[in-house]
Amino acid sequence: MKKMIITLLCFAVIGGGSYFGYRKYKADKEAKIVVDVVPIELISMPSDYFDYSYTYIDGQIYASDVQRFNLDSKKLVKDVFVEEGDKVKKGDPILEYDMTVVELELEEKKNAVASAEQKKIMAERELNNIKNYKPSEDAPKVPEYEDYEPYEEGTHTPFYIEGYDPDEYLADPDEERPHQPPEKLVKDVVKPAFTPAEGNGSKEHPYIINCTEDTIVSKEFMGKLIADKKIAEICVYMSDFTYLYKWVVDPANLTDTVLDDWKASAGVTVDEEGKASIDPAVTLYGKLSFSNPTTKEEDDFQLPEIIILPAPEPEEEEDYDDGYDDYIDPDSNDYIYSKDQIKKMIAEQEALIKDMEISIKVAKNEYEAAKKKKRDGKLYAEIDGTVTKIGKPSSDDEDIDEENPEEDDPYREPSPDDNAFAVIEGAGGTEVICMVSELNLDKAKIGSTIQLQSWNSGASGTAVITRIEDEPIRYEGGQWGENPNNSTYRVHAKLDDPDAFRLYDWVEVTLDNSSELNKQNSGSVYIPMAYVRQEGGEYYIMKADKDNKLTKQYVKTGQISYLGAYIEIKGGLTKNDKLCFPYGTDVKEGVRTKETTETIDPEQYLVQNMGMG
Repeated sequence: MKKMIITLLCFAVIGGGSYFGYRKYKADKEAKIVVDVVPIELISMPSDYFDYSYTYIDGQIYASDVQRFNLDSKKLVKDVFVEEGDKVKKGDPILEYDMTVVELELEEKKNAVASAEQKKIMAERELNNIKNYKPSEDAPKVPEYEDYEPYEEGTHTPFYIEGYDPDEYLADPDEERPHQPPEKLVKDVVKPAFTPAEGNGSKEHPYIINCTEDTIVSKEFMGKLIADKKIAEICVYMSDFTYLYKWVVDPANLTDTVLDDWKASAGVTVDEEGKASIDPAVTLYGKLSFSNPTTKEEDDFQLPEIIILPAPEPEEEEDYDDGYDDYIDPDSNDYIYSKDQIKKMIAEQEALIKDMEISIKVAKNEYEAAKKKKRDGKLYAEIDGTVTKIGKPSSDDEDIDEENPEEDDPYREPSPDDNAFAVIEGAGGTEVICMVSELNLDKAKIGSTIQLQSWNSGASGTAVITRIEDEPIRYEGGQWGENPNNSTYRVHAKLDDPDAFRLYDWVEVTLDNSSELNKQNSGSVYIPMAYVRQEGGEYYIMKADKDNKLTKQYVKTGQISYLGAYIEIKGGLTKNDKLCFPYGTDVKEGVRTKETTETIDPEQYLVQNMGMG
């Protein structure tokens, strides 16, 4: 037996030496890491540079009084009632949808709205729960276990101790006993809200925490030990409750240790013969010991002679506050997260809820559009005019004449008529049609005036916005300066001087409230997207601090421009900051930095990492 213990102690000493040697090697290696940082002035651009992305929009001149029927799918068309060249009047039926498909689509859109709203409700409940979390800084202290005072005959009144067995207590300590489960055994996770089996956390009476080989010791529990300067013994038992070994966790030995969750049996292997070995590559948070747990039986004091009395009758409970609240509910999330962590969780949850609100808005728009189709399954002419284009019902798709297919010009500019199923042209007049992103619809109100300049002839003029189409269309490449994730809407404006432009001229459209936008963007800058990372609902950068060490900094962001190559920074940066490319194994807080003038090309980064070109 002694030989085995000596052997195990040798393994422990060798393993401990290997572990600390490995840690020193790792620390020396990290001390040699240096990452490049670039002055912000070399990569940032003022917001004014990107004003054109929102104030200047491409448009094209068309005949006004035109009605276009844009469908989600040709398969929805059951029948058409007109042919190309037919004269129609306002109210004439043009086509009829397949109502079976429409009904299915409507139900799908309705369910999508309900699902999005339910997700938001659950997210709001979770936000409310997070806001009510009690931070770890406010955790109550574990009650101290008071030592017994020396017993003097005649000075103490006999008392009752539930479950006390003097025969068991006075039994021979060397007598072999059957394996029994510890009174308190942690099987899953040792949390910061723990109740020890014994002890008060002092050196003489450390916390005794009994657990299985599969139990996880949480980093929050370790942090609480360090904060309270308490000592604990993590006693490990097999499935049949055979005691194996214990970890003596002393915060004095963890001053420079990076905390993490760890398994109670991590790094220790016990074979069938009882021999143990330690893996030096595993992070050890305590000193391994094969001695018995430090229980009261091993203390120097003796229990007084105790007279066992019958259990007293339970008294009527009084409503009083002992200031402790029965300690901590182990199943709650109280006292697990710090104030900063809770603040960050709240911000992430609020950002998630905002995204859900946008999803609900999109789902409702799609649902309303689907309801319009369901009225009677037919679409009607809204103007008097001539049918210049009409598609075929779904059942007739196979009968399309392909002997003389239209030769498409790959260099031809697309027009709104290209994707329309049917087109009716009215009596006359001209208008300009342009595409405006969802985030800029508030700048294109019906009745407001826009400025026009022809790309073909250079002519200029004005137009008044008359209509904004209800349904969004896919992202148009012409809006290259804006966020490609935005929905785009067609805006119609009637020309004040129709003779100033020719049909199908391309024009540059300027919104009148551009001065407000410039004022809104003032004070912000744009930096390449390559220097920013996203975490949850927030963005952050990696920059050099005053000691030239790398640190993490969250920033307030705005628009994303130039197909996602640049992002607007509204807060969190200063003109003296130096940024690091925030990717790679060496990029971590605390490493040394070195200034460089080599920057990352935003366009090249976009092509290589986002598949654009």
